[in-house]
Amino acid sequence: MGYKVYVYGSRKAFPVDGLALGTRPPFDVFICEEGIFTIVISAGQHYGPEERSELLARGISEVFVDARDASELEAYLNRTSEEVPARHENPETVREYLEHMRDYYQIERASLVPGGQIDFGLYRLFDLRLMPVAEPVRGGFAVIPAGLPVLRGDIVIRNEDIPRYQRYLDAAAGMLDADPRKKRKMQAIALKEKSKAIVKDLLDNPRSGENIKKAVQVAADLTECILNSHDVLQDLITLSSYDQYTYTHSVNVAVLASGIGVSCGLAKEMVQILGIGAVLHDIGKSAIPSEILNKPGRLNEREFDIMKGHVMEGFRTIESNDAVPEESRVVITQHHERLRGTGYPNGLAGEQITIFGRICAVADCYDAMTTSRPYKDAGTPFQALTQMKTEKSNYDAEILDSFIRMLGRT
Repeated sequence: MGYKVYVYGSRKAFPVDGLALGTRPPFDVFICEEGIFTIVISAGQHYGPEERSELLARGISEVFVDARDASELEAYLNRTSEEVPARHENPETVREYLEHMRDYYQIERASLVPGGQIDFGLYRLFDLRLMPVAEPVRGGFAVIPAGLPVLRGDIVIRNEDIPRYQRYLDAAAGMLDADPRKKRKMQAIALKEKSKAIVKDLLDNPRSGENIKKAVQVAADLTECILNSHDVLQDLITLSSYDQYTYTHSVNVAVLASGIGVSCGLAKEMVQILGIGAVLHDIGKSAIPSEILNKPGRLNEREFDIMKGHVMEGFRTIESNDAVPEESRVVITQHHERLRGTGYPNGLAGEQITIFGRICAVADCYDAMTTSRPYKDAGTPFQALTQMKTEKSNYDAEILDSFIRMLGRT
């Protein structure tokens, strides 16, 4: 059977009966209602009778795919009984992916209240591809779709829309009811998201004294909230986005490290100093070429050697900045050191590594292990902790136990 496919802006439309029951389309399928495109079937999602009934009940006669999925659509519409293979990586796809990592900003999907209106576009970065989720029509508003929580990949916005997103966060609490728990969680989300934006600015311009001061204030705000309320720590950890963005990772590690500091009984001033170092621990990655930092595959030996240079580059960036306490700088230089002397850059061992270095090593490693990357799925918290326990000679046992207890209370 032949199907008519035609171009509709940046998408291609085809009849809804082109979707065959029992298949898993290798592309996102959109519908268009009142000029707004939303995803109804995610790439790889099973299409069955329930999905078909829902589309028919809504009066949907045609559906859409991104124009870049045209070849996969053609193969799907002309398929045999075999499942259509997923898209393979190629140099052009990798190039586009690196551009997406540069031009788009990852946001916390839990901040988006379904049904709310936004004046910026939402996109999904998955399988090296960027796909629209909701876009404003002719300078108007887009409606946040209800299916965001189940979409695989990262929810991102354009860099230039970050201020609009910040304004949305400021107003988002008003969209909720009077439930104190929901409001508290939205406040935690807003704190984290604003922290990420400041860290992103720092990574874009790491030698700006003003940006470093703002990042130091971020650490102070995060640790103050964590010290004042265990519930805030719980919210911040629960909504952590384990994605491969340095600004997200930096805030995650700051939250985790500060929480460990509290769990270990460190004084308030020490937790704040630890938090500053944790926020800044990867500042040196701003000097790493994007094709290495965001490579959608494992690094080779040469690339890994270049990546390891971020530690001392980070130290050189802040060593003459009076806004960064001396003790905080240790976090930058020691977060990749390991107790048995196998870490870098200096191969420190045992007591040569400070408690700040030991704490950040645990927080940094845990966040990395639970981070999703294009070539591997994120490990679960249980898997990460199990692996770290088996490598106990690398990590301080008391700190690791405190960390596990802390996570158990969240």
